[in-house]
Amino acid sequence: MSKALRTALIGFGKMGHGYAQDPLMARYYRYAAHAQVLADHAAFDWTDVVDPEPAARSIAVEEWGVSAVGSVADIPDAAHIEVAVIATPPETRIGILDELPGLRAVLVEKPLGTNLAASQAFLDACAARKIAVQVNLWRRADERFRELANGGIISLVGKPQAVTGYYGNGLLNNGTHMVDFVRMLLGEIASVQCVGVGEPLIEGPIAGDTNPAFALQLDCGLVVGMQPLRFADFRENGLSIWGVRGRLDILNEGLVIRHFPRRPNRAMMGEQEIASDEPLVIGSTVGMALHHMYSNLAASVQSQSSLWSSGLSALRTSEVVDAVLRARANGMQLGVRKS
Repeated sequence: MSKALRTALIGFGKMGHGYAQDPLMARYYRYAAHAQVLADHAAFDWTDVVDPEPAARSIAVEEWGVSAVGSVADIPDAAHIEVAVIATPPETRIGILDELPGLRAVLVEKPLGTNLAASQAFLDACAARKIAVQVNLWRRADERFRELANGGIISLVGKPQAVTGYYGNGLLNNGTHMVDFVRMLLGEIASVQCVGVGEPLIEGPIAGDTNPAFALQLDCGLVVGMQPLRFADFRENGLSIWGVRGRLDILNEGLVIRHFPRRPNRAMMGEQEIASDEPLVIGSTVGMALHHMYSNLAASVQSQSSLWSSGLSALRTSEVVDAVLRARANGMQLGVRKS
Protein backbone atom coordinates (compact mmCIF):
# COMPACT_ATOMS: atom_id res chain seq x y z
CA MET A 1 0.00 0.00 0.00
CA SER A 2 1.31 3.45 -0.93
CA LYS A 3 2.18 5.91 1.80
CA ALA A 4 -0.63 8.31 2.65
CA LEU A 5 -0.30 11.73 1.02
CA ARG A 6 0.27 14.58 3.45
CA THR A 7 -2.61 16.97 2.84
CA ALA A 8 -3.61 20.52 3.76
CA LEU A 9 -7.17 21.82 3.53
CA ILE A 10 -7.11 25.50 2.64
CA GLY A 11 -10.38 27.25 3.34
CA PHE A 12 -12.54 25.87 6.16
CA GLY A 13 -15.98 27.22 5.33
CA LYS A 14 -19.15 25.43 4.18
CA MET A 15 -17.45 23.09 1.73
CA GLY A 16 -14.45 22.68 4.02
CA HIS A 17 -16.46 21.45 7.00
CA GLY A 18 -19.75 23.33 7.38
CA TYR A 19 -21.96 20.99 5.36
CA ALA A 20 -20.92 18.17 7.66
CA GLN A 21 -22.93 19.89 10.42
CA ASP A 22 -26.22 19.86 8.48
CA PRO A 23 -28.40 17.04 9.90
CA LEU A 24 -30.62 16.94 6.80
CA MET A 25 -27.65 16.56 4.46
CA ALA A 26 -26.39 13.74 6.67
CA ARG A 27 -29.46 11.69 5.75
CA TYR A 28 -28.39 11.57 2.09
CA TYR A 29 -24.69 12.48 1.92
CA ARG A 30 -22.20 10.29 3.75
CA TYR A 31 -19.59 12.78 2.58
CA ALA A 32 -20.86 16.34 2.20
CA ALA A 33 -17.67 18.24 3.10
CA HIS A 34 -13.95 17.87 2.51
CA ALA A 35 -13.22 17.36 6.21
CA GLN A 36 -15.37 14.22 6.32
CA VAL A 37 -13.45 12.60 3.48
CA LEU A 38 -10.04 13.64 4.75
CA ALA A 39 -10.81 12.28 8.22
CA ASP A 40 -11.73 8.86 6.77
CA HIS A 41 -9.71 8.30 3.60
CA ALA A 42 -6.67 6.07 4.05
CA ALA A 43 -4.87 7.57 1.04
CA PHE A 44 -4.61 11.02 2.66
CA ASP A 45 -2.77 12.11 5.80
CA TRP A 46 -4.69 15.26 6.72
CA THR A 47 -2.41 17.33 8.93
CA ASP A 48 -3.28 20.99 8.39
CA VAL A 49 -6.11 23.49 7.94
CA VAL A 50 -5.59 27.05 6.76
CA ASP A 51 -8.26 29.70 7.37
CA PRO A 52 -8.01 33.38 8.34
CA GLU A 53 -10.97 33.12 10.75
CA PRO A 54 -10.07 32.19 14.36
CA ALA A 55 -13.46 30.47 14.87
CA ALA A 56 -12.86 28.19 11.90
CA ARG A 57 -9.39 27.32 13.15
CA SER A 58 -10.78 26.47 16.59
CA ILE A 59 -13.25 24.05 15.03
CA ALA A 60 -10.45 22.41 13.04
CA VAL A 61 -8.39 21.83 16.18
CA GLU A 62 -11.15 20.95 18.64
CA GLU A 63 -13.56 18.97 16.46
CA TRP A 64 -11.29 17.49 13.78
CA GLY A 65 -7.98 17.22 15.61
CA VAL A 66 -5.75 18.86 13.01
CA SER A 67 -3.30 21.74 13.16
CA ALA A 68 -4.77 25.07 12.05
CA VAL A 69 -3.03 28.28 10.97
CA GLY A 70 -4.10 31.58 9.49
CA SER A 71 -2.05 31.51 6.27
CA VAL A 72 -0.39 28.98 4.01
CA ALA A 73 3.01 30.45 4.86
CA ASP A 74 2.45 29.41 8.50
CA ILE A 75 1.94 25.68 7.81
CA PRO A 76 4.54 23.72 9.81
CA ASP A 77 6.97 21.97 7.48
CA ALA A 78 5.03 23.25 4.45
CA ALA A 79 7.55 21.81 2.00
CA HIS A 80 6.24 18.32 2.79
CA ILE A 81 2.62 19.03 1.85
CA GLU A 82 1.89 16.82 -1.18
CA VAL A 83 -1.82 17.57 -1.75
CA ALA A 84 -3.65 20.86 -1.27
CA VAL A 85 -7.43 20.90 -1.13
CA ILE A 86 -8.25 24.46 -2.13
CA ALA A 87 -11.67 25.73 -1.03
CA THR A 88 -10.89 29.45 -1.12
CA PRO A 89 -12.02 32.25 -3.45
CA PRO A 90 -10.27 31.78 -6.82
CA GLU A 91 -8.25 35.02 -6.80
CA THR A 92 -5.88 33.67 -4.11
CA ARG A 93 -4.93 30.36 -5.65
CA ILE A 94 -1.67 30.97 -7.53
CA GLY A 95 -0.23 32.47 -4.35
CA ILE A 96 -1.10 29.25 -2.53
CA LEU A 97 0.92 27.22 -5.02
CA ASP A 98 3.95 29.43 -4.45
CA GLU A 99 3.99 28.61 -0.72
CA LEU A 100 3.91 24.81 -1.20
CA PRO A 101 7.02 23.69 -3.11
CA GLY A 102 6.39 19.96 -2.59
CA LEU A 103 2.91 19.81 -4.12
CA ARG A 104 2.05 16.83 -6.30
CA ALA A 105 -1.68 17.47 -6.70
CA VAL A 106 -4.51 19.84 -5.89
CA LEU A 107 -8.22 19.28 -5.48
CA VAL A 108 -9.79 22.65 -6.18
CA GLU A 109 -13.31 24.07 -6.06
CA LYS A 110 -14.78 25.68 -9.14
CA PRO A 111 -14.48 28.15 -10.72
CA LEU A 112 -10.78 27.80 -11.40
CA GLY A 113 -10.36 31.56 -11.65
CA THR A 114 -12.26 34.82 -11.61
CA ASN A 115 -12.26 34.76 -15.41
CA LEU A 116 -11.03 32.57 -18.26
CA ALA A 117 -7.55 34.13 -18.34
CA ALA A 118 -7.12 33.60 -14.60
CA SER A 119 -8.28 29.99 -14.92
CA GLN A 120 -5.73 29.36 -17.65
CA ALA A 121 -3.00 31.03 -15.58
CA PHE A 122 -3.74 28.73 -12.63
CA LEU A 123 -3.55 25.65 -14.84
CA ASP A 124 -0.35 26.89 -16.49
CA ALA A 125 1.25 27.39 -13.07
CA CYS A 126 0.30 23.83 -12.09
CA ALA A 127 1.50 22.38 -15.39
CA ALA A 128 4.86 24.11 -15.05
CA ARG A 129 5.42 22.19 -11.81
CA LYS A 130 3.68 18.97 -12.96
CA ILE A 131 0.98 19.34 -10.31
CA ALA A 132 -2.10 17.24 -11.05
CA VAL A 133 -5.34 19.25 -10.96
CA GLN A 134 -8.67 17.69 -10.00
CA VAL A 135 -11.65 20.08 -9.97
CA ASN A 136 -14.54 19.32 -7.64
CA LEU A 137 -17.24 19.04 -10.29
CA TRP A 138 -18.44 16.15 -8.15
CA ARG A 139 -21.02 14.65 -10.52
CA ARG A 140 -18.14 13.26 -12.56
CA ALA A 141 -17.21 11.02 -9.61
CA ASP A 142 -20.71 9.76 -8.87
CA GLU A 143 -21.15 6.04 -9.52
CA ARG A 144 -24.66 6.28 -10.99
CA PHE A 145 -23.87 9.25 -13.21
CA ARG A 146 -20.79 7.52 -14.57
CA GLU A 147 -22.97 4.53 -15.47
CA LEU A 148 -25.40 6.82 -17.28
CA ALA A 149 -22.56 8.53 -19.16
CA ASN A 150 -21.11 5.18 -20.24
CA GLY A 151 -24.12 3.91 -22.16
CA GLY A 152 -26.76 3.94 -19.45
CA ILE A 153 -28.82 6.74 -20.99
CA ILE A 154 -29.01 5.00 -24.37
CA SER A 155 -29.94 1.74 -22.66
CA LEU A 156 -32.77 3.35 -20.69
CA VAL A 157 -34.33 5.88 -23.07
CA GLY A 158 -32.53 5.54 -26.40
CA LYS A 159 -31.01 8.43 -28.30
CA PRO A 160 -31.79 11.76 -26.61
CA GLN A 161 -33.92 14.09 -28.71
CA ALA A 162 -34.88 16.89 -26.29
CA VAL A 163 -33.19 17.99 -23.05
CA THR A 164 -34.04 20.69 -20.54
CA GLY A 165 -31.76 21.66 -17.70
CA TYR A 166 -32.42 23.70 -14.57
CA TYR A 167 -30.00 25.63 -12.37
CA GLY A 168 -29.90 28.54 -9.95
CA ASN A 169 -27.76 30.51 -7.52
CA GLY A 170 -25.45 31.75 -10.25
CA LEU A 171 -24.13 30.79 -13.68
CA LEU A 172 -20.54 30.79 -12.39
CA ASN A 173 -21.65 28.74 -9.40
CA ASN A 174 -24.25 26.04 -10.09
CA GLY A 175 -24.47 26.87 -13.78
CA THR A 176 -20.89 25.64 -14.08
CA HIS A 177 -21.89 22.33 -12.49
CA MET A 178 -24.81 21.86 -14.87
CA VAL A 179 -22.89 22.78 -18.02
CA ASP A 180 -20.24 20.26 -16.99
CA PHE A 181 -22.95 17.66 -16.30
CA VAL A 182 -24.32 18.15 -19.83
CA ARG A 183 -20.82 17.62 -21.23
CA MET A 184 -20.36 14.50 -19.11
CA LEU A 185 -23.67 12.84 -20.02
CA LEU A 186 -24.39 14.08 -23.54
CA GLY A 187 -21.21 15.24 -25.26
CA GLU A 188 -19.20 18.32 -26.15
CA ILE A 189 -20.76 21.73 -26.78
CA ALA A 190 -20.27 23.50 -30.09
CA SER A 191 -22.11 26.79 -29.55
CA VAL A 192 -24.29 28.70 -27.12
CA GLN A 193 -27.09 31.20 -27.38
CA CYS A 194 -28.73 33.33 -24.70
CA VAL A 195 -32.51 33.64 -24.85
CA GLY A 196 -35.05 36.00 -23.37
CA VAL A 197 -35.06 39.76 -22.89
CA GLY A 198 -34.42 42.01 -19.93
CA GLU A 199 -31.93 41.66 -17.14
CA PRO A 200 -31.33 38.13 -15.82
CA LEU A 201 -31.85 37.20 -12.20
CA ILE A 202 -29.01 38.40 -9.97
CA GLU A 203 -28.48 35.75 -7.32
CA GLY A 204 -25.66 33.61 -5.99
CA PRO A 205 -22.64 33.57 -3.67
CA ILE A 206 -20.22 34.96 -6.29
CA ALA A 207 -20.32 38.76 -6.53
CA GLY A 208 -22.09 39.97 -9.68
CA ASP A 209 -23.13 36.49 -10.79
CA THR A 210 -26.23 36.27 -13.00
CA ASN A 211 -28.66 33.53 -14.02
CA PRO A 212 -29.49 33.85 -17.74
CA ALA A 213 -31.56 31.41 -19.75
CA PHE A 214 -29.48 29.89 -22.55
CA ALA A 215 -29.25 27.08 -25.08
CA LEU A 216 -26.33 24.74 -25.70
CA GLN A 217 -25.89 23.15 -29.12
CA LEU A 218 -23.86 19.96 -28.87
CA ASP A 219 -21.47 18.61 -31.48
CA CYS A 220 -24.02 15.86 -32.18
CA GLY A 221 -26.68 18.47 -33.04
CA LEU A 222 -28.75 18.07 -29.87
CA VAL A 223 -29.92 21.35 -28.30
CA VAL A 224 -30.13 21.61 -24.50
CA GLY A 225 -32.23 24.41 -23.05
CA MET A 226 -31.03 25.72 -19.66
CA GLN A 227 -33.56 27.52 -17.48
CA PRO A 228 -32.69 29.47 -14.31
CA LEU A 229 -34.71 29.04 -11.12
CA ARG A 230 -34.81 31.38 -8.15
CA PHE A 231 -33.17 29.67 -5.17
CA ALA A 232 -34.99 32.10 -2.89
CA ASP A 233 -38.09 30.05 -3.81
CA PHE A 234 -36.53 26.56 -3.85
CA ARG A 235 -33.33 24.75 -4.82
CA GLU A 236 -32.95 22.74 -8.00
CA ASN A 237 -30.14 21.73 -10.31
CA GLY A 238 -31.31 19.01 -12.65
CA LEU A 239 -31.90 17.59 -16.12
CA SER A 240 -34.86 16.11 -17.96
CA ILE A 241 -33.75 13.97 -20.91
CA TRP A 242 -36.35 12.87 -23.46
CA GLY A 243 -35.09 9.97 -25.57
CA VAL A 244 -36.76 8.04 -28.38
CA ARG A 245 -37.86 5.30 -25.95
CA GLY A 246 -38.52 7.14 -22.70
CA ARG A 247 -37.62 9.97 -20.38
CA LEU A 248 -34.96 10.25 -17.68
CA ASP A 249 -35.25 12.86 -14.93
CA ILE A 250 -32.32 13.69 -12.66
CA LEU A 251 -33.71 16.14 -10.13
CA ASN A 252 -33.34 17.37 -6.55
CA GLU A 253 -29.63 17.85 -7.29
CA GLY A 254 -29.20 14.16 -8.11
CA LEU A 255 -31.09 12.72 -5.17
CA VAL A 256 -34.07 11.77 -7.36
CA ILE A 257 -33.49 9.75 -10.55
CA ARG A 258 -36.54 8.44 -12.38
CA HIS A 259 -36.99 6.57 -15.64
CA PHE A 260 -40.31 6.98 -17.45
CA PRO A 261 -40.65 4.23 -20.08
CA ARG A 262 -42.50 4.37 -23.38
CA ARG A 263 -45.90 2.69 -23.39
CA PRO A 264 -48.81 2.28 -25.84
CA ASN A 265 -50.79 5.53 -25.82
CA ARG A 266 -53.72 5.20 -23.43
CA ALA A 267 -55.96 7.59 -25.37
CA MET A 268 -55.21 6.84 -29.03
CA MET A 269 -54.84 3.63 -30.97
CA GLY A 270 -51.57 3.01 -32.75
CA GLU A 271 -49.61 5.71 -30.90
CA GLN A 272 -47.04 5.71 -28.09
CA GLU A 273 -46.65 7.84 -24.96
CA ILE A 274 -44.20 8.38 -22.12
CA ALA A 275 -45.64 6.93 -18.92
CA SER A 276 -45.19 10.10 -16.87
CA ASP A 277 -47.37 8.67 -14.08
CA GLU A 278 -45.45 5.35 -13.88
CA PRO A 279 -41.85 6.20 -13.02
CA LEU A 280 -39.23 3.58 -12.30
CA VAL A 281 -37.02 4.82 -9.46
CA ILE A 282 -33.24 4.50 -9.87
CA GLY A 283 -31.22 4.62 -6.66
CA SER A 284 -29.08 7.69 -6.06
CA THR A 285 -25.42 7.34 -5.06
CA VAL A 286 -24.51 11.04 -4.73
CA GLY A 287 -23.68 10.70 -1.04
CA MET A 288 -20.41 8.94 -1.87
CA ALA A 289 -19.35 11.06 -4.86
CA LEU A 290 -16.92 13.30 -2.98
CA HIS A 291 -15.15 10.29 -1.48
CA HIS A 292 -14.82 8.76 -4.96
CA MET A 293 -13.37 12.04 -6.25
CA TYR A 294 -10.59 11.77 -3.68
CA SER A 295 -9.99 8.09 -4.48
CA ASN A 296 -9.55 8.96 -8.14
CA LEU A 297 -7.12 11.75 -7.25
CA ALA A 298 -5.04 9.42 -5.09
CA ALA A 299 -4.96 6.81 -7.86
CA SER A 300 -3.77 9.44 -10.31
CA VAL A 301 -0.93 10.60 -8.04
CA GLN A 302 0.15 7.09 -7.13
CA SER A 303 -0.28 5.27 -10.44
CA GLN A 304 -0.78 7.97 -13.11
CA SER A 305 -4.37 6.89 -13.85
CA SER A 306 -6.67 9.39 -15.56
CA LEU A 307 -8.41 12.09 -13.58
CA TRP A 308 -12.20 12.10 -13.82
CA SER A 309 -12.49 15.89 -13.48
CA SER A 310 -9.18 17.25 -14.70
CA GLY A 311 -8.24 20.89 -14.86
CA LEU A 312 -8.30 20.76 -18.67
CA SER A 313 -11.84 19.38 -18.68
CA ALA A 314 -12.95 22.02 -16.18
CA LEU A 315 -11.35 24.70 -18.37
CA ARG A 316 -13.48 23.47 -21.26
CA THR A 317 -16.57 23.95 -19.10
CA SER A 318 -15.32 27.43 -18.14
CA GLU A 319 -14.98 28.25 -21.84
CA VAL A 320 -18.64 27.35 -22.38
CA VAL A 321 -19.72 29.49 -19.41
CA ASP A 322 -17.58 32.34 -20.73
CA ALA A 323 -19.29 32.00 -24.13
CA VAL A 324 -22.69 32.25 -22.42
CA LEU A 325 -21.60 35.46 -20.68
CA ARG A 326 -20.30 36.93 -23.94
CA ALA A 327 -23.46 35.92 -25.77
CA ARG A 328 -25.51 37.59 -23.06
CA ALA A 329 -23.49 40.78 -23.41
CA ASN A 330 -23.65 40.82 -27.22
CA GLY A 331 -27.10 39.36 -27.81
CA MET A 332 -25.86 36.78 -30.26
CA GLN A 333 -24.98 33.15 -30.80
CA LEU A 334 -21.33 32.36 -30.15
CA GLY A 335 -19.12 29.43 -30.87
CA VAL A 336 -17.20 28.05 -27.90
CA ARG A 337 -13.46 28.73 -27.85
CA LYS A 338 -11.50 25.51 -28.24
CA SER A 339 -8.72 24.78 -25.77
